[in-house]
Amino acid sequence: MQNLTQSRIAAALAAAQQPEGERPWRLLLTKAPTTYAEVQSRIMCAEDPTFTRFSDADEATLHAEASRARVINDLARRDAYTAALSASEQMISTTPVMPTTIMIRMPEWARTGPSIQWCFHRDATAVHAFAQHFGVPVVASPHGDEGTTTHVSAVGAVDGIQFEAYTLVDAAPEQVTA
Repeated sequence: MQNLTQSRIAAALAAAQQPEGERPWRLLLTKAPTTYAEVQSRIMCAEDPTFTRFSDADEATLHAEASRARVINDLARRDAYTAALSASEQMISTTPVMPTTIMIRMPEWARTGPSIQWCFHRDATAVHAFAQHFGVPVVASPHGDEGTTTHVSAVGAVDGIQFEAYTLVDAAPEQVTA
């Protein structure tokens, strides 16, 4: 939620449709939340009115606080996706190996922001080349209970966006447990 400003929040709220039966956002006496914790607190207050300082607020106010917080949360998530897409674009333009799949994840509950996953289909060599290019270590570990597969991954960050490059490959015969 680094890029949230009161003017951006005001513009997002002006474009959003407020649910009926709520106190109008413009009449709320509190400032719009700008941190993850504040947003989540306002949303939780509507679900459990005894949760915080809003315990004496009426239901219309609680729901207005929550709906306003949801709009702000969506704005912050949109910003996070765009930042991850930008980081992905920078990475793809310089990487020496092309992945099979790139996924950007931004779960609603993520406190740390988005993450980018680079999947290299059964290609540990590509993960090593990727890791070397981005200056991150490679870790290989057994995958699954039978130990017949190895998970090879490299984890790091670009412009504050977490990434993981990974693959699953057959384990070497000496690594397979009988």
